[in-house]
Amino acid sequence: MRYKTKVTVLTGEREYRPGTVLPADISSADLAFLKGKGFVEPVDPAPGMWIESDEDEPAEADYELSGFDEQEPDPLKTPEEIRKIRSKKEVFHYAASVGLDLEGDYEGESLKDLQEKVINFQEEKLFEDEERQAEGE
Repeated sequence: MRYKTKVTVLTGEREYRPGTVLPADISSADLAFLKGKGFVEPVDPAPGMWIESDEDEPAEADYELSGFDEQEPDPLKTPEEIRKIRSKKEVFHYAASVGLDLEGDYEGESLKDLQEKVINFQEEKLFEDEERQAEGE
């Protein structure tokens, strides 16, 4: 299974921007961390797109996290900060940085509608995170 990033991921000396499919050689420990934080989503590659390795992967205990540069995601903007953004392109890029895909057709929508989509997305995401934390306690 391959995974696509929702946020910018730094591992070792490589940087993967949102929407990038992670390479097959990313460590299972790094991948487990990214999946646990919700920073990646599964993708189904087209047949023949990648050549899978026949080598056995080392046991998970053989992996070290020393190559993974964990960075906290940028703090979310408040609704007021989002409403102060003055270009659709900036709203689009901010939306991508928080995991919202505006599907490239943001040009046809008003700036206000895009801002509201991002605000609603963040509120839903925060609500889901709070529910998840409450269930885990």
